[in-house]
This record gives sequence, structure tokens and C-alpha cells, in this order.
Amino acid sequence: MKALVVHGTPGSSYTWSTEIALVEKKVPYELAAVAFGAHRVSPHLERHPFAKVPVIEHDGFTLYETQAILRYVDQVFPGEPLQPSDPREAARMNQILGIVDAYFWRAVGPGILYNRLFPESLRGGPPDEQAVQAAIPVARTSLAQFDRFLGDRAFLASERFTLADILVVPLVHYLLLTPEAALLEPHPRLRAWHERLMSRESVRNTDKKPFRAG
Repeated sequence: MKALVVHGTPGSSYTWSTEIALVEKKVPYELAAVAFGAHRVSPHLERHPFAKVPVIEHDGFTLYETQAILRYVDQVFPGEPLQPSDPREAARMNQILGIVDAYFWRAVGPGILYNRLFPESLRGGPPDEQAVQAAIPVARTSLAQFDRFLGDRAFLASERFTLADILVVPLVHYLLLTPEAALLEPHPRLRAWHERLMSRESVRNTDKKPFRAG
């Protein structure tokens, strides 16, 4: 059996989430780096027709879309489960995954992180402050919901580490590298959650430096 391959861009929050899940499940893998911009052209476009990362290849099986990848990794490989067995906790986890894909990443990724962490040479111009400001309300609402779901627990959806934590922590971490880190100030519990997760082996050992403004 060939080693699992992750085709992803280092610094991508979704690529990072995939690596966290693989380390949690103790799955050996190879990161085949896809340079920024190379995700839009061949050969990556043949792997992912919507020009996104990551894509995994495992024993002749190719899969894209991070939620599908995370569930596949959890279901195929042994180890501590990353999805709750309790129906309500599973529903909460799925709700958080949906919030990330539908709202949080769409605002924070292109709106804030792209303009704050990517160098001007990649953006092709100065930061788009209008895009940043447009992203802030959705980011603020998302963070408030994550904080509400977290409550006094250690993790977002359950008493245990789940896919919800895996998908959210890279985006929160990158957001904290920007001036918009102030959005976390009303949520000390969420800040403490981030600090705990950044000390977790699977998160710490897969941390990639994002594109930095320069």
C-alpha cells in the first residue's frame, strides 16, 4: 500500500486541518506541496476541478473537499474517533463544520487573511480594506457562535476533540496574526481554547507559517 499523499498548499487552513486529522489518527503521509497559483492549473486542476486544496490520494482513491477528507480519515483509520457518537454532539459538530464552510472561511479567508497575510507580490496590489471591513461582521458573528458552543467545555462540540476543533483552529490561529485579532477580545474562553489546542501535538507539529504581509 502506498503512503497517503496530501496535495495541498502549506499555510492553507484546510490543508492544515487535514494534516491535523492524519496526525491524530497516526497515519503516515506525504505532503505534496501545491504552490499558490498552481492550484488553478494542470496537474492540480485534474485532481480538483474547482481549483481548491487539499486533495488526498490513498491506495488508488482520490478525494477532495475537506469535510469529506476528514470524515474519510476518521472512518478508515484506527485510533481515537474524531466524531462524536452522541447524536446531539454530532449534530453540533456538523453545524460548526457548516458554519466554517458557508460563512467563516468565506469571510476570513478571502476577506481578512488574503489581505493581511499574503505579500503584495501575490495579491498584485495593496490590501483591499473594503474587503476586510466587509468580512468583519461575519467573522464576529461566527466567533460569537463558536464561543457560545464552547461554553465551559474544553472543546467546541463535545467533551472530546472532534473535527469541529480541527476545522476551526487554523482559521482562529491565522486571524490572531492580523490586526483583526481584536475580534477575539470579547471571547476569553475561545482564546484559551486556541492556546490549549496550539499545544496539542497534532496541531503544533503541523503548524505551517502562513503567507506574511511584506
